[in-house]
Amino acid sequence: MEEYPALIQESTVNKQKKRYHMNVDFFHSPLNLDLFDVYQICDLACSSDYEVDMHKQLCYEISYIVSGEGIFTRNGVSYAVSSNMIFVVNSKDVHYIKSSKHNPLRYMCLGFVFRTENPNYFKYEKLRSFLDNLKNPLAIDNYKIYDLFTLALDEITAPNFLSMELFESYILQIIILTYRSLCNQPKLYYTNLIEQNSTNPLIYAITNYIDANLTNIKNLADISSVFDYSYGYLSKQFSQVMGITIKDYYTQRRFEKAAEMLAQNTPIASISEVLHFSDTSSFCKAFKQYYHISPRKYQAFIEKNGSGFSPSSEPGSP
Repeated sequence: MEEYPALIQESTVNKQKKRYHMNVDFFHSPLNLDLFDVYQICDLACSSDYEVDMHKQLCYEISYIVSGEGIFTRNGVSYAVSSNMIFVVNSKDVHYIKSSKHNPLRYMCLGFVFRTENPNYFKYEKLRSFLDNLKNPLAIDNYKIYDLFTLALDEITAPNFLSMELFESYILQIIILTYRSLCNQPKLYYTNLIEQNSTNPLIYAITNYIDANLTNIKNLADISSVFDYSYGYLSKQFSQVMGITIKDYYTQRRFEKAAEMLAQNTPIASISEVLHFSDTSSFCKAFKQYYHISPRKYQAFIEKNGSGFSPSSEPGSP
C-alpha cells in the first residue's frame, strides 16, 4: 500500500490560523499521474479574517467554495465568493484570498499541471488552452464537484486497491466539469439519453410527462393514474433504467425549473406558487438546501455575471 507525503488532518497550521480538514501537499515533489502532476488537494476551513498572501501561482488551481464568504483576487481583480462557486487561476496568475470575518470560508482546492509528454495529452489541449486564456475565473458549480473532491480525498488519504487509478479519474472529472461550468455548458438530461436510445418507451413517457407538467404536478403519486400502473411499479421500473427514483428525477427537474425562472428575473413568490411550494419561505429554504445558495444570491450572481445555472444545472454542496 502506497504512502503519501505531507498529510495534515484536522490541524492548525501556522500563525495565520487557517485549519485544514484534510490536506495532501506535494509542492516539494509533485505526484506524477498519467495525465497530471498534482501539487495539492485539500479541504480548508479558514479562521475569521484569514488571508492567503498575494503570490504567483506555480500551477493551475481549482477552488470550490463549500461554505462561508470571502474575496478571491486574480491579477488585481477581486471577486466575491460564496458557497457552491468555483474559482480558477492558472500557472501565471497572481493570486490572493481573504476570508470573511463573520462568515469564514471553507473551500476545497486542487493544484495541478498537465503532463504534455503523455501521448493522450492532445485530447486535453483545448482544456489547457482555455485555462491559459481564462477571462472569467468564477462560476457556479453545475455538476456536484464537491462529491468528486470528497471521493478524491478518500482515495489519496486512505489508499486501497487501484486507488491511484480512481484518484486520477476523479481529478480528471473535476477539471472537465469545471471547464463546463465556466463555459456554462448544459448537462444532458436523462430524457435526452432515453430519447436517443429509445430503449424503454414507458420510462421515456414518464420523463416526458414530468418535464411537460412541472407546474401542474401537485402529488407525484398521481402519475399512476396517467400510466395505469401502480406508483410502486412505475418507481421500480424507472429506478432500474435511470438509476434514480421518480421522486429524485422530479425534484431535480423542479429545481432546475426554479433556477431557470430565477435567471429570467421571475419574482420568488411567483416561482414558489407556480411550482407548488407551500409558501415563499419553504421554497427559499428548499432551494438553498438543494443548490446551497439562496434564491436571492443566485439572482444577484446572474445579474452581475450574466452566467450561472442552465435549466439543466445540478446542485453543488453546502
